[in-house]
Amino acid sequence: MSHISRRGTRRSTERSASMIDPLPPAPQAGEVDYSVRSEQMSVPTHPMDGRSTYQNFASGISLHATDAIEMADIQSRVTLQPGLSLLLLLEGAVDATIEGTAITCSARRGPVGRIISVTRPTTLLRNSARGRYVRKVTLSIPLSWFEEHGGEDPESSLSHELAAFLRVQNAMRDWEPSTGAVRSAEDLLARSADANVLTSIACERDMLNMLADALSGFRDEAQRPMPRHLRSRDVVRAQTARELILRSLDDGLHLPDIASQTGMSVSTLQRVFRDCYGQTVMEFARVRRLEMARELLDREGLSVGEVAQRAGYSSPANFATAFHREFGYPPSQVKERARRAALSDGERV
Repeated sequence: MSHISRRGTRRSTERSASMIDPLPPAPQAGEVDYSVRSEQMSVPTHPMDGRSTYQNFASGISLHATDAIEMADIQSRVTLQPGLSLLLLLEGAVDATIEGTAITCSARRGPVGRIISVTRPTTLLRNSARGRYVRKVTLSIPLSWFEEHGGEDPESSLSHELAAFLRVQNAMRDWEPSTGAVRSAEDLLARSADANVLTSIACERDMLNMLADALSGFRDEAQRPMPRHLRSRDVVRAQTARELILRSLDDGLHLPDIASQTGMSVSTLQRVFRDCYGQTVMEFARVRRLEMARELLDREGLSVGEVAQRAGYSSPANFATAFHREFGYPPSQVKERARRAALSDGERV
C-alpha cells in the first residue's frame, strides 16, 4: 500500500472543497497530517467537495461544521486539547480512533451525538471514505471554560457526574440530541464564516444551546424548585396555550381565542405565558411559524412563495426578511442545501 503524506494548516475561515476534515477540531490552530489509504491513489486536488468551516469564538468554544462529500480514502490526524468535544452527526458516518479507542457512529436512523473528554493533548485519527456525504457539527470546549463555570469543582452547581467525566482521559458518552439541538446544528451549518457581529452572536447562541442539551444528561436527579410566583395552575394553563398555538400554526389563533380556551383574560394569558416561557404569546407563535417554514423548505420541497403563504406572510419579501432576521441566513440557502443533499442522494443510489 502506498502512502502519500500531505500537511495542511487549519484556519478560522471557511474553505470550499479544499479542507481535510478532522474530528473534532483542536481549539488552537495547528497542523493536520493526512495520508491516502487506497492502493494507487494520489491525493486529490480537493479532498472534500463542499463546505467545511472552522472558527474560534470569544467564549473559548471552537466550531467545526462540515457539509461535504469526501473525495478520497484519507486518514487525518489532529491533536485534541484538554476539554470536551461535542459531535452532532446529521448525515453520514464517522470512523475515528483516540489512542486505540474506536469512535464510530452513523446517522442512518437520524441525528446522533457523541461526547468525548480528554485530559491531556491527545491524537485523534479519522478515516474518510471516498464518496461519503457527511453533515456534522463539532464543538470543542476547553477545560478552562469549565473551570470558569465551576465544572471542575465537585461542590459546584454543576453535577458531580459531569465533574467526574471531565477528569477521565478518553471518556466517551452517547448523546441523543433534542429537536432544538438538531435545529441549532442546522443553523450553524447554514451560516457562513463571515466576520459579522450578529452572525457571531447567533452562532454563540446555537453552540450554547447544543452544549446545554448535551450536558443535560449529567444533571443531578434533584429537581430545581420553580419560581415562587408561578402557581401550578398557571403552569398548566400556559402549557395548554402553548399546545393550542402549536396545533394552529397553519390556521392561526388570535389572543382572545387562546385566552378564552384557557380560561384567562388576555392580560393574564400574556403574563402567565411570559413567566413560563420568557416570550410573549405572539413572539412564540412567530418563531414557531418560521421554524415550521424552515422545515417545509428543507423537507417538503415547497417554493419560498408557498412557504411564505403557509407561514402567514403577505409577501415572499416580508417572509425572507423575517426569516433572515431570525436565523441569520435567507430561506434560499435552505432550498439550496436541500437541493445539494437530494443530488448527493441520487448519486449514491
